[in-house]
Amino acid sequence: MSLDYILAIDGGGTKTVAKLIHLPSGQEYTAHAGEASIYNDFNTAISSLQQVINSVCEQSGAQHSQILAVMGLAGGASKALVERVTATLQLGCDIEFAQLMIVSDAITSLYGANLGQPVAMLALGTGAVAARLTAAGDTKLIGGWGFSVDDFGGGARLGLSAVQHLLDEIDRFNEPQNPLTKQLSEQIGGDREHISSWLLSAKAVDYARFSPLIFSLKDQCSLADTVLSEHARQVERLIEKCRADSQLPVIIIGGLADVTIALLNEHIQQNLSPRRGDSLVGAVILATDRVKQIDHKRITR
Repeated sequence: MSLDYILAIDGGGTKTVAKLIHLPSGQEYTAHAGEASIYNDFNTAISSLQQVINSVCEQSGAQHSQILAVMGLAGGASKALVERVTATLQLGCDIEFAQLMIVSDAITSLYGANLGQPVAMLALGTGAVAARLTAAGDTKLIGGWGFSVDDFGGGARLGLSAVQHLLDEIDRFNEPQNPLTKQLSEQIGGDREHISSWLLSAKAVDYARFSPLIFSLKDQCSLADTVLSEHARQVERLIEKCRADSQLPVIIIGGLADVTIALLNEHIQQNLSPRRGDSLVGAVILATDRVKQIDHKRITR
């Protein structure tokens, strides 16, 4: 069968988005599902991927063997996890593409942020990761090691910080003391028994869901302001590591981008560049480039 479609998938800690493009006509098909972090929850990620793949194929009538797919997944920097995803899709889901490329969602975000041009990019969502793309085409990931050890500047870490303050107040005063911790306790409990039960099953995405609450209390709660100030410093440190000694333009993307940019120091804010695309756009760029490479090889044979 001929290569008639490209499939771009952006799978992160909170959502999965897929776009299937029919190359001859340009017709596009899209689908959405829940989280697809192969690092945080492999089985849920596979379920989300299967859902969006099946949806776009049903919409278009495309066969897997007609599709070149590029997936940007949270956790996609791990070779072992990528191999596991490929095998699970083939053997467990009966999904085998003509070609499949799986990379970190940071890489697809990197290519999307400045439409494939050189850039230092930060993606702030459930997690936080940075990456840079040089004029020579070299890429490097910075941070994004996962919620258990890193992802400082992301929503999950922000929520975790707030929860830790709640635990501290329970230990010291037997009850929450601030507007932020009081509202948190209404959601996860105000005593050891209820909080412990919530903590046992809490994942990165559950902590990240507290981000909107924390931002909403910034001007009403000194603790929320303190937590957000540390969040901003973490993002500034990530920018510094990503840019290193280069003069690359800096672009911040992701669900926490706009609200976080407003917290950064004035010099950094003034020197940020506007984002031009997202992770899904980056996956489309990578898939399109791969098709061009294949066509070039065919022509030059």
